[in-house]
Amino acid sequence: MTVANRHSIIDTKYHLFDNNRSKSNSALYRLNMMIYQRPMPPAGRHLLAVVFLPLLLAGALMACRQDASSGGEVEGAPATERLTLPVLAPHTGDAPLRVVATTGLVGDVVGRVGGAAIDLTVLMGPGQDPHSYQPGAADLAAVADADLIFVNGWNLEEGLLADLAAIAGAPFVPVSAGITPRRIESDHGHDHDHGPADPHVWQDVGHVGQWAENVRLALRAADPANAAIYDANAAAYRATLAELAAELRQTLAAIPAERRVFVTNHDNLGYFTAAYDFTSVGAVIPSVSSLAEPTAAGLAALIDTMRATGVCAVVVEANAADDLARVLQNELTGCDEVRLIALYTDALGAAGSAADNYPGLMRANAAALVEGLR
Repeated sequence: MTVANRHSIIDTKYHLFDNNRSKSNSALYRLNMMIYQRPMPPAGRHLLAVVFLPLLLAGALMACRQDASSGGEVEGAPATERLTLPVLAPHTGDAPLRVVATTGLVGDVVGRVGGAAIDLTVLMGPGQDPHSYQPGAADLAAVADADLIFVNGWNLEEGLLADLAAIAGAPFVPVSAGITPRRIESDHGHDHDHGPADPHVWQDVGHVGQWAENVRLALRAADPANAAIYDANAAAYRATLAELAAELRQTLAAIPAERRVFVTNHDNLGYFTAAYDFTSVGAVIPSVSSLAEPTAAGLAALIDTMRATGVCAVVVEANAADDLARVLQNELTGCDEVRLIALYTDALGAAGSAADNYPGLMRANAAALVEGLR
């Protein structure tokens, strides 16, 4: 396919999909119901661009379909359902495997495991919110040419996935496959596409070890000739992660138990608090999606909770605007000092910063928490 023809197809598909998105989503949903959990044979790989991505994320997509009369979920996969890896056919040809990763965090792990054996394109750069990112023409061209596309899973990239599904000809691989998701108890009333599964699994280092294993399995299935490279790279990275997990616990031990309490900007640190013995008493935006909107009543209730519990620390995203968190800071007049602790939560830091890779991001966050809470 020539470059000109490829971009013509991209432009046409993008336009048609954008004009018919609601109808397309409904059709994909019904199709998911028909084929959910059925094996996908290698011969069906070209169908993956249309149906397999929503299938992988069916739990998130289906559970957000609300019953307007009751406010409940009408149908969908259980909140604790795990994602699975697709069946992959071996890549043909002598060129390196062309791989796309959606987020910088996913791309960092894919790059560690794939190394020089793959041709990797990462769609989102440093500091870009995975919830709201919209693809450009270059993104769509890379996706159209890809042999594999790695996504987070559970619809983290909610502003991106539908457009990729409209143009991709390669299977989507959820790096979070095999991880039991955190259940979201009160994520209703927002017009975003998150379901009951919290997608921010990388906040627990152990889960990123599972990412590395999933990437290894996908790459060696698609590119058996380089399986030994992927095996060795994954083993080395998992050893790095094991050392990182021990280091984080040692660093965070400097924070007394009674001070391991904070409020977050949005609900994206649930895995972190569970893994490292912290407590979040609430969030400025009470949702796992940064696209949700806070309410005046919700903010007032959060302020009351913080006053009642004596919490004077607010975790904000280092890469995001924190105006609402600063409003909280002004309201909590009972605190001697309201500490705003900037963490890298949903995206890597700028190139050359301490947080420009996953281990560095976790180290930087641990250091910031020690500084802000002890």
